[in-house]
Amino acid sequence: MLVENEHFILFEENNKVIMRTKKEGFPIKSLDTVTSGFPRLKLHSFKELMKALQNEGDHEIGLYAAPCELYISPSKMKVELHIYATKEEFAEGKEHFLLQAEELLKQNGVVYQSEQLRTIPFVPGNPMTAAVGQEPVKGQDAVVRYIEMPDRKPIIRDDGSADHYELNFVTSIAKGDWIGEKELAQEGIPGFNVFGEVIAAKKGEDVKLFYDRKSVGEFEEDGKVILRALHGGALEQTNGVIGVGKQLIIPDDVGTKTGSITFDGSVQIYGTVLAGFSVNATGDISIEGKEGIANAKEIRSEDGDVYIKGGVFGAGETVIEAKNNVYVKHANNCKIYGKQVNIGLYSLGSEIYADHISIDPHKGKVIGGITEALFSIECAFAGNTHERLTKLTVKGVNKEMELEEIQRLAEQLKNEHEDLKKIELTLKKMEGARASLTGEQLNMLEKMKTTMQAKQQQIMDLDQMIKTKLLLVQTASSPKINITKEAYPGVNIQIGKISTMLNRVTKGVFELTSEGVLNV
Repeated sequence: MLVENEHFILFEENNKVIMRTKKEGFPIKSLDTVTSGFPRLKLHSFKELMKALQNEGDHEIGLYAAPCELYISPSKMKVELHIYATKEEFAEGKEHFLLQAEELLKQNGVVYQSEQLRTIPFVPGNPMTAAVGQEPVKGQDAVVRYIEMPDRKPIIRDDGSADHYELNFVTSIAKGDWIGEKELAQEGIPGFNVFGEVIAAKKGEDVKLFYDRKSVGEFEEDGKVILRALHGGALEQTNGVIGVGKQLIIPDDVGTKTGSITFDGSVQIYGTVLAGFSVNATGDISIEGKEGIANAKEIRSEDGDVYIKGGVFGAGETVIEAKNNVYVKHANNCKIYGKQVNIGLYSLGSEIYADHISIDPHKGKVIGGITEALFSIECAFAGNTHERLTKLTVKGVNKEMELEEIQRLAEQLKNEHEDLKKIELTLKKMEGARASLTGEQLNMLEKMKTTMQAKQQQIMDLDQMIKTKLLLVQTASSPKINITKEAYPGVNIQIGKISTMLNRVTKGVFELTSEGVLNV
């Protein structure tokens, strides 16, 4: 028997707790006081307890738990020990309780430390953490490092102006030079659960190296993968792939000793390009002479940038062109084409065409000529006090027209693919019957192969055109002209198809309002 009073008798029978109700009316709030001295008593539910108190007779209301119980987490990483005793009972029989607990742990195969178990403080009603597994530790991921690419952003002077003609433009690489490296992924540290079973650790994630396999090689050194240049040249990075491009270094001038230069790669010239001579390259072109170039015929980069440390005196003949960016100190009576054109001091009587044109907004001048951008023009001064005609035009992008053109090109691309399939099918049949073909039919077969190659090239060109136009639509910004200091009368400002001639000195950001009006 556990408890007896005028309302009920509480007793344990075969590990079940029975309430024999003699009289109704015992307040349930007082039951905690009665049962608090029996930690092993586990009631089934509040509902069953209420029913027992309100109805005479015998009622099973709970269980009489064992003095010690274990709870093993589903992950097998933690074991909790429940000792059902009052503080006084535990203090009096601590060794007895702990011996029972150890027997339970051993029966269940739990790995534990007996000494540590005896140091865990006992708080009635709170579980004791008897054992904890160790989580595996994932290995360190591979770490990749690459040689730093030259930063082609203009140097900002103390006064805030940009020095567009002092750039770290070309990084020369010698055969065997370090290009990058990868520290290999490391093995992890295994863990174990409360049963001592080993939990395998994940190895660190590998990281791919991106490099041009024609110019850079992998070598194992000191437990690392080292990237080294297979030949000398200029450091390049295209679409995240690092490599060493072919490089031609001219220690002096391009002139009568060298002739005009045409090179598949980058060209670095430490002198200048003399009058009438040209430099054509697929990669970057760097002209380091401080005096710049005078009356050269053309400087043209098919896939890279053009950097001219000094200025350009073109005499109306010199053409500078780059697929990407152009950097010059000044432009005098020349034509410049690029994605972004950066001019340090001034543009005088020149024609400049680019997506973005920046003539130092702190002190840069554009006087005369045509300056035409797709998205933006910035400068400090435009025109001069003599009211020389100076045309500044930003065309902008008509997204609707471009999308219509993309749709038209996509339809054309679809038709070209269908034509190609027909040609390929015919070729396959003819190749299968080659042995029986006449001489004339064999000639026709070769012509069809040529037609197929031309068609494949046409499809590639169309696909690239669509991608370029889609990128243009996605990245198009509102057209604007920013003149930070003074714009003089004689300056013609045009945004899209709207233009105006200035008749007074002004400055500011010129663009179209929401009503399509030029804010001059």
